[in-house]
Amino acid sequence: MTRLQANLTPMRAVTEMRAAVDAFAARYAAMRVAAGLDKKPLLEAFARFQKAARQSDYHRVAQADRALHQAIVYLADVHGLSEVWNAAARMQEEFRVQSIRLCWPDLNVLFEAHRPIVDAICAGDQALAEDAAKAHLDAVWYRLAESTEDASLPEDPLARACTYLDFHLHEPVRLSFLAEYVAKTSPGHLARLFRQQHGVSFTDYLRELRLQKAADLLRRTLLPIQRIAAGVAYDDPSRFATHFRRRFGLTPRRFRGQFGKSTSPP
Repeated sequence: MTRLQANLTPMRAVTEMRAAVDAFAARYAAMRVAAGLDKKPLLEAFARFQKAARQSDYHRVAQADRALHQAIVYLADVHGLSEVWNAAARMQEEFRVQSIRLCWPDLNVLFEAHRPIVDAICAGDQALAEDAAKAHLDAVWYRLAESTEDASLPEDPLARACTYLDFHLHEPVRLSFLAEYVAKTSPGHLARLFRQQHGVSFTDYLRELRLQKAADLLRRTLLPIQRIAAGVAYDDPSRFATHFRRRFGLTPRRFRGQFGKSTSPP
């Protein structure tokens, strides 16, 4: 057992505590931005994070990751929040650096995982910012548990596959990869499990997850439609619009106009 694996269980509680603090900070940061507070320090921290990720510099990425979350905390401007966040961050510092090296061979993926939080804060969307912060920490923990073969992950192949998909809707996922590296079974067997237990193919199941996520974002947020499409792994906005209209009977723009917030972006 590695030192990281030995620390996994005690660090879970600390990570959950930090997730709650991060979510709280993201909500208040979005509220401050909506009220007119300058978001430039957050965007500058995000740009430094991107630069470090592109250089594949783990040390600088670890620093930039921390600096980005600190920028959110400072932007929230809640009395005592910075002290609470720093205390939690110090407890998991060594663990966090080890986990970055283990779980993110491509540091650009880690950088992009923070984009939904930054986008939501910059849009001034409090609920989305809070949700994005929670989802980010949940996804980080899942990736860590997956990398260390932690016992908290489900043993059933289909359950493992579905849990993985929930956290990776923004990434292209192939059945062959999902079967071999996540579900630990053959592609044919996993495909049969999807049909037997969900009544649809793997492709249809994944598309439904993505379109439902997109519909939720269209209802609750003012994020640009192209950004929402990219966030559910559609590089081609026209293909996204075709699939969305086929599923919901409306284009994404009309769906937002009918079910979304009163003001939508052009």
